[in-house]
Amino acid sequence: MKTQKIRALVGVELKKLYRDPMTLAVLLFMPIGLALVFYFALSGITGNDYYPDPSMNHFEYLLPGVMGYAIIYMGMMVALALVDYRQIGLLKRVEATPVSPSEYMGSLIIANMAIAVFQALIVLLMARILGYEPLGGVVGLLLATVFLALLAITAVGLGLITAAVAKESGAASGIAMIFIVPMMIFGTLLAVFDDMTRTIAHFMPNFYVTDSLSIIFHTGSISDPVIWRNLLILAAISVVVVVVGIQLFKRNAYR
Repeated sequence: MKTQKIRALVGVELKKLYRDPMTLAVLLFMPIGLALVFYFALSGITGNDYYPDPSMNHFEYLLPGVMGYAIIYMGMMVALALVDYRQIGLLKRVEATPVSPSEYMGSLIIANMAIAVFQALIVLLMARILGYEPLGGVVGLLLATVFLALLAITAVGLGLITAAVAKESGAASGIAMIFIVPMMIFGTLLAVFDDMTRTIAHFMPNFYVTDSLSIIFHTGSISDPVIWRNLLILAAISVVVVVVGIQLFKRNAYR
């Protein structure tokens, strides 16, 4: 019965997309626009010593980070939605239904994880259309999807934490940017060029996605031990963040 409730709630969350054309357009065109901006800005830069393949350009080098970048904003979107739900009293109405807070948040995590992974894969599809040829085959793509799903769970967890703390939308946006900006700068490899910035990057959840997808797509080495180490680290981070987020949100959201 609990599984059926969660499945139904996930369906409700996903149906909101096509009922709101503007939101659906943003979700579809944001990753497309992101890929195009990075492509036109960076594809002409070539020949850096830190490229895994000397023939690649800077857009291709940063592509794994761009895919993660498309996901990390999901945390802010979740936070803004939950703050709005609380302000209009929707969460109070959910509390009065047979749906438990755990079931509601479980459906929220699953629905937004699916949306975030879809957005990241759109970035990869656009890169493929623009001429990038990722290595790793089908197995590599599936493994990359697992990394993206874990990052999406982490992003939703950060969104729950933000929504638990923020009382209104403006505050939620500001708090979310505290998470997003460091991940954008360091976790995507935009600034990971020396020992200090690389050390900082290891504190960013999306770094482990960027690092692993770089190995998968740039070298095709899906058995590299670094990938599996990164997977374990990211899984641990996602569990901790989402558990903390759920507990904080349960404690504060329905007040």
